[in-house]
Amino acid sequence: MAGANTSYDEFTLRFRIDEGDEVAQRELTIFNYEFGGNRTICTVVEDEEERALQFSIPATLPLEQFLRKQLYKGEFLSILSNILSQLIYFEENQMSLNKLLLNVHYMYIELSTLDIQLMYMPILKKFSDCNVTEFIQNFISKVRFANMACVECVEKLLKYLDSKLMFDLEEFYHYVLSLEEEMIQEDTIGKNSSEPSSETPTASDYNNPIPYLVRIKTNELIAIIKTEFLIGKSPDADYQIVDNRRVSRRHATFRISNGECYVRDHNSTNHTFINGKLIQPEFEIRLSNDDYIRLADEEFKFWIR
Repeated sequence: MAGANTSYDEFTLRFRIDEGDEVAQRELTIFNYEFGGNRTICTVVEDEEERALQFSIPATLPLEQFLRKQLYKGEFLSILSNILSQLIYFEENQMSLNKLLLNVHYMYIELSTLDIQLMYMPILKKFSDCNVTEFIQNFISKVRFANMACVECVEKLLKYLDSKLMFDLEEFYHYVLSLEEEMIQEDTIGKNSSEPSSETPTASDYNNPIPYLVRIKTNELIAIIKTEFLIGKSPDADYQIVDNRRVSRRHATFRISNGECYVRDHNSTNHTFINGKLIQPEFEIRLSNDDYIRLADEEFKFWIR
């Protein structure tokens, strides 16, 4: 197998087809329909050296990379329910779950929607048995939890799985949806409460969830967890860039105010750019989801959910 990232927002993976194996055309066609947010396209490619399945994956990050950050309850449930809904799609279309690459190493995520891109092998051959329960448990084990609400949610899921002699995919999916609905109701009650909070405000106290920067060179996910978040070479920066001399010591600050995120360039030597346009030093510019930000020649993508 050979894989290559053709652009920041699309990945390409290729899997060699063994000699004598046939492509299941019906399964290939059904997979290439958009379903559950999955917009990955699989094609059969041939050259002098090999015949292969090639997957064009519209996503921002490998899921394995995304799981390095701490997840909040809503993010965790959204990702899990999205995966489960896609598994149900395969079952409803009589497509064996054994042919899915149920491994976070081969899953990708679109940050703006949290849609997961799964890959399916439409080949007429026998594959190893797929254990969905085991995959879910492994997936949970890789999650880093942002707070106790997420931990408590996971405990409920594990207790649910332990209480069932036989795993039913659709039943479990509806249970996950019920937890999402419960969370929405709790959030609504919380927003309607007029009780003051004694905690020190952070980014998560605003109407919008925590915004992130994705460093394009490394695919690193950077949470903007303070209302004033400095990026630069300086050791006291909230995010320090030590491997790029063109970035200034105190290059730019990202500020959260009233649910919006703004960026301000601190008269840096090599400037700050938003979607390719130079911004004036010490003037704040409001950011929108999916904006591209360049500090000197260091590129980031802004993401908020």
